[in-house]
Formats: sequence, structure tokens, C-alpha cells
Amino acid sequence: MRIMSYNIQVGWGKGLEAVSKLIKKYDPDIIAIQEVDRYRKRTGFVDQFKILGDLLDMHGGYACSYKGPISEGENAQYGHSIFSKFPVAVEKVHVLANREHRLPGEESWVREPRACLQSVISGIRFFSLHFSTVDDLQAKQSAQLAEIIKDNSDLPVISLGDFNNDYYSEPLKPLTFLRNGLEEIEPALSYPNGKRATSAIDHILLSPHFEVLGAQVIVDDEGISDHNPVICDLKLK
Repeated sequence: MRIMSYNIQVGWGKGLEAVSKLIKKYDPDIIAIQEVDRYRKRTGFVDQFKILGDLLDMHGGYACSYKGPISEGENAQYGHSIFSKFPVAVEKVHVLANREHRLPGEESWVREPRACLQSVISGIRFFSLHFSTVDDLQAKQSAQLAEIIKDNSDLPVISLGDFNNDYYSEPLKPLTFLRNGLEEIEPALSYPNGKRATSAIDHILLSPHFEVLGAQVIVDDEGISDHNPVICDLKLK
């Protein structure tokens, strides 16, 4: 089974067709995609979730991190998705921890609401997500996600997405009970895109039920997105 995670930057690089072409080249069975717009002015009011599902010809589930602002359109949404060759049963969208205030000098977008999509695909429970960009919120979100996963561990678990920090960082420590699926290729440099990548922030984390057959970072020097996709080939033990 091939698992992929990819932050596509709402297709601003070279468009959704280029994104889907890259994805299909590597033929994942299941892919989590971060930064997916629906009906937003900045991306032409289209439903990127539906477009991607049609281009990939895959089943899907969507997590809306936040709606609006009204300047982006009445039905504007921003979030992330999971697509699969197999049916996707969406169980819940978890609202992740945030804070009401900004720290001195902090940009307003730092406090964007974040979400985790809990779904079941082929007897495996997936937790796909996009964490905050700052350490204190990542730490809260990691601790929250760890508890959610432990409360829903009746099935094999895969948690994947853009964590915005290194697997070995202090904020992500609550999640280290899950295996780093990219461990054999660390540092799995995924941001920014291409050979210039300096940060390993996109992860595929696994419960003990899986054997890792291989892992790779797809080096995108074309600028299809500002992230490199990551891939993990797995086998259920």
C-alpha cells in the first residue's frame, strides 16, 4: 500500500492539473492533501476538492479548517482532504487547539483555525491534518491529537499531513509513540520545494501494525507547489 502526503498550496504553483499529474505519476493508494480551497475568490470560486477528486478519480473526504472571510465569498472554505482508491468513511472533523490572542509581532494568519480529519479506509483509521506554524500551538495540537488517537486505536492508525515541524522537535514529542514512517530517509526534506528544501515538516506516522517497505521524498524542482510530496510504502504485519 502506497501512502502519500502533499501540501499543494491551493494550486498556486502550476495549477491543479499539474498537481494531479504528479500524484498520478507516483500512483498512491491513499493521499492526504493540504491547503485545499472551496468556493474562494482567490482561487476562482471553484471547488478544489471536487476538481481534485475528478482529476484523480478517487474517493475523498474533506476537513474544513475555517469558513470565510466574507471577502472571499459567501461559501468560502479552506481546509484539507484525503483521497483514496477505496471508499472513504469520514468519522469526524476535530477542531484543533488554538488561542484567542496574538503574541507581540505575530502575523494574524498564525491563529488560523486548524482541523484534523478522522476517517476509515480499508480497515485503517487515518488522522490527516495541517498543524499551526508556531511551536506553542503545535505542542497543544500534538497533545490533543495524541489523546484522540489513543481513544480511537481499535484499528491500525496512520496520521499524516503537514505538521509544520520536525518529527524529533519538542512540540511534536506527544506523537512519538507513533513510528516515523520516513525514518530511513531522515531528514526527509519537504519544505520549501525542490533541492532547496531545508525542513522536514511533512510526516507519515504509524501505529505498530505496519512494516515500512520504503520511503521517499519527491523532489519538485518545477514549482508545482512550495512543498515536496512524501511517500511511504507499507504492509500490514
